[in-house]
This record gives sequence, structure tokens and C-alpha cells, in this order.
Amino acid sequence: MRFFTCLIDLTGPGISSGVRRAYESLPRARHLPFQWWSNDQLAVLTGWDDPRGDPLIARDANRIAVGTVRLDNRAELERWAEHEHSASTDLELVLRVIARHGMRYISQILGDFAFVIWDCAARKGIAACDAFAVRKLYYTERGSLVAFASRAEALALEEQYEVQYLAELLTLQTAPIDVSVYAGVRPVPAASVAVLERGKLCVRQYWSVADLDSEQGGATSEHEAIETCRHLLAESVRLRLGGDGETWAELSGGLDSSSVVSVTQWLAERGEIAQGLAGTLTFVGVQGTGTDEREYSDAVASRWRVRNETIVSPPTWHDDLYAPPHLDQPSFDLQCYPRDRRMCAVVQAAGGRVLLTGWGGDELFTSNMLFFADWVAQGRIWSAMSEMIRRAAIGRVSFWELAYKNALLPLLPYGVQRLLVRDEGPVQEWLNRATLRRYGLNPRRSLLLPDFGGRVGQKYRHAVMTRFAGLSRLANQGLVADTLDVRHPMLYRPLVIFALQLPPDLRGRPYAHRWVLREAMRGILPEGVRTRIGKGGTGEILASALATHRAQLATLLRNPMLAELGLVHVKKLRAAFDATSYKTNPREYAHGEVLATLAVEAWLQMRSGRWPCGGHVRGTQAVA
Repeated sequence: MRFFTCLIDLTGPGISSGVRRAYESLPRARHLPFQWWSNDQLAVLTGWDDPRGDPLIARDANRIAVGTVRLDNRAELERWAEHEHSASTDLELVLRVIARHGMRYISQILGDFAFVIWDCAARKGIAACDAFAVRKLYYTERGSLVAFASRAEALALEEQYEVQYLAELLTLQTAPIDVSVYAGVRPVPAASVAVLERGKLCVRQYWSVADLDSEQGGATSEHEAIETCRHLLAESVRLRLGGDGETWAELSGGLDSSSVVSVTQWLAERGEIAQGLAGTLTFVGVQGTGTDEREYSDAVASRWRVRNETIVSPPTWHDDLYAPPHLDQPSFDLQCYPRDRRMCAVVQAAGGRVLLTGWGGDELFTSNMLFFADWVAQGRIWSAMSEMIRRAAIGRVSFWELAYKNALLPLLPYGVQRLLVRDEGPVQEWLNRATLRRYGLNPRRSLLLPDFGGRVGQKYRHAVMTRFAGLSRLANQGLVADTLDVRHPMLYRPLVIFALQLPPDLRGRPYAHRWVLREAMRGILPEGVRTRIGKGGTGEILASALATHRAQLATLLRNPMLAELGLVHVKKLRAAFDATSYKTNPREYAHGEVLATLAVEAWLQMRSGRWPCGGHVRGTQAVA
């Protein structure tokens, strides 16, 4: 973990020693080395357990920058700063650009970053987060003191929780962008900048996928789309590689992670990069179930002769080897922390520091059939009818059902849609309805209606953009991100812009899910992986985890903190937990909502020291 906290005093007397001690609570509790840098207006705390990496502070005349920056377009910033071929760190280069041009180029900075820059002479500053919030940035205001940090918990001095955030999380709706899980701590949203001037803080967005014009910038032919997709993914991978022997990658066997691994090794084979991956990691949840994807991951590892470490059936919820983590944010994957501990241990033992993922590929390249509604709205009724008949025949589905869901229903008024749609998600009877009503939440959510938004003639574009726009809110600073430098090649902004502007027929075709990516990987991915249809789900893992640890998890419900916060009814939650059974078909097993609630409760109890499921606590040495 490497993090920073930046305290800015707007009135000028400086940051007192008492205030500093309060903000030291995070590194002291984690036994992390830390240090302060300060002047009469500013105090910066940096903490770490990994000494590698660029410094978190940069200075230039009257300006101080603090943050983490990894640039994709470094050459452009060198040109803007008139400082080409320099040995400056990425953070120093960003500082030079902003010192010279102010906010002019912030929207054009590509990469993963979260930084704060304060001008001591002008007494004004800016803080910015990258386009997809890969690097997190939070802030809080306490009188004349404004504080920024790369971890929300660093600013939550009272450890009080934001009930609205937890309520939206528990109803499995999108978490709000203007509050965090900690009361009084706010996130700087993805692709946003916070401007601090004249004693006031204003947050504004500098870029949005919603502003992309789907009619411009797209590929003009199939061949052009395929070549562009391959080039952009290869460029993204090249930009995200670490130093010699530092880079590993996840290899699930799915299309996205397999593409990232194969493109990396393909570049190395062609001599376009000095060396490929140091290794890959494959996780098998429950041996002998549908979650075992080794047939595909082994094919990729064998084709490229890359080291592949397989973690088979690690424990869930409880681990005798590792202490429970104190994560910055709640996560529905919390039960998998033993797996993540093992993954990180393998990489670190081999000298690895950087981990590539395939995360974001689904949101980038998955298509939908709402373009039929757009065609109908544009008067292309015969074309829509013909193509729907063809697709219904290929997929052996009802033409009428396909046309109803994708051409007729999306064009009806919203009130009529609500009357007709009966695809509501599972109702969590244990949630406190009074609390949900206070925040305008409805536990009976439709799973389909959000896709039908957007203007008439723009239904397809709205569904694609909406799905991708929510991606940054799903990302969290989990255990792996706390330990390794996690990088996502699918979130290279030029690749994102290209993919989101693709027409429907290049994104997906019958039995050719994510068509353009599959074609771009022809000759790079093993054919069995490139052409596979479907992928193993996690339902059996979750159900098995709940069945295996029922006795331990039941202790979570003795005194749930969620009940203390007014979010759940204890008796109803216990009844729902008791009613679940793994004896039924695990693929149809209604475990998801119960497990989601238990994961949030476990996160709260781990942070408070009330977690009942033990875990070996390794000896640590306190830092003076």
C-alpha cells in the first residue's frame, strides 16, 4: 500500500501538531512507515509498505504536487511542458504542465492518476482523478481545513458511516457518486477535477463517455475496425508494463484476460517489447465444478510458454494463514480475501509488482439489440423486421418475443413500461423500508427498464454508454489493489472511445459475442479460447462458501452493525439466512442477496474488530 493525505489550511495559521496526530491514525494502525512534509499552508502525509515506485511529492517553485500518476501520453505532456526527453517523474511532469498552462490540458491527460497541486503564492489548488477512477481520490472539509487523500478511510477520523451509501449498496443499485461510505468524506468522481480557490471548493467533470458522438470517429469498415482494435489493445498493454520481471497478469481463461496475456506475449515474440510477462495467475474456485476454466487458461499458457500459477479451491470467509483485511471500501468479493492473499503472495515472492487484468472488456465490447428500436423510430421498419427474423431463426427463439423486448417495449412511455415489465430483482425483505424511503430507494427494482432510457432513436447508444459509465463506480480499492499496482489495459481511453463508437454489428453478432475483439485476436489467441461461447459463473462458488461456513457466518447475525445503522431487520435477515439451502440446484440457489448483505456486514465488523471468524494475525513491528 502507498497512500497520501494532503491537508490545506485556507486561513494561513498552519496545521497544528494535534491535527497531524489525528491524521496519523491510519499508518500507525497499519504499522506503516510514514513521513510529513509541510509549510505554513500545507501538510502532506505519505505512507507506504512498498518502497518501490516514484515519489509521491513533487515541488516546483511555489507549487507542491502530491499524488500517484502513471501516464499513457507522456510524450505529449513533455511537449506541453517544453521539457522533452526529461528524467522527470510522471507527477513532476504533470506539475510542470499545470504550472505552465493551468487547467488547459487536464482533460487530455491519459493514464491512471489522482493528484493534488497547491499554489502557495496564489493560495489556490486543483485536484484531479483519472477518467475511470482507477486511482481514487477523496476529500473532506472541516472548517478552514480542506483535506484530500487517496484512501477515504484516511479522512474518516470518527469512523462514522454514510447510511445512504450503504443503503444503495445493499439494494444492489449503483452507489452514489457524491458520497462515500464514510460520513463527511466525498469522492472526486471519475474524470473530474476539484478546484480550490478563494476559500471555496468546486468539483466539475472534464470528460464523459456520454459526450461521445456515436456518428463520428468510428471505423469505416470491418477490416479497419479489426486492425484498430488490435493496435489499440497492443498499445495499451505496452504502456502498462512494469520493469524487468515486475509484470504479472490474471488469466481466468475468459476472452478478456486471455487477450491481455496473449497480446503481451505476442508483442514480446515480435520483439516490440523487451520481454513478456513474468507469470500469470489462474484461480479455480471449486475443483470439479463449472468454475474450473483451466482447459482455456492452460491453452493460453501453453501457447505462449508463460509461467502459470494456479490457485485451486482456496478457503473463503476464514483463513488460518492470514489475518482478515481492513479494506478501505466494502466489497461483495470480501469472502474471497484468502484467494487474494495467496495471489499477492505468489506475485511478491517472485519479485512482481504490477498486475494486468482483463477488467472492463465486457462493458467495452458487449452489444445489445436495442438498435432495433432505433431502426423502427427512424422508419427502417422492414430492415428491422428482416434482421429480427434472421436472428430469431439463428438463435431458435421466438421472433415475437425478440421484437417485443427490443423493438416495441423500449419505445413505449415509461409508465406503460413499468406496468408491462415483470423482471424485478429479488426483494430483500430484511431491508428496513423506512430507511430506504428516506433516501428515495425502491427495493423492487426493474432489471430491464434502466436500459430503455435515452431519447427515441438513441436507445442502443444510451444502453451502451450507461453500462460503461457505471464501471468506475464498481471499482474499489480491494486487497489486491492495496498490495500490487493493478493496471487495466481495457481502460485505455483511446480504446474506450473506439469501442463505444462501434456500430452494433461490429460489437456483436449471433453466436459472435464481442465480435470485433474476437476478430482482432485471430492468430494471437488459441482458437479454442477465441471462439468459445459463454464462461463459467461464480454461483457455485458463492453457494458453496455459504454452505461451508454457515456456522461461522451465523455469528455475524448475532449483533449486526447494519441493524444498529437502521438498515436491516435482524429477525428477517436471520430468517432469510436460515431459509437458504445448498441442497437445491446451486445454479438456481437464491444466495446472492443474502451473501451481499453478509459481505457488507463482515466489512463493518472487520473494521470494528468484531469479526467473529478469526484468522491468524502475523506478528508485525510497530513503526516509531
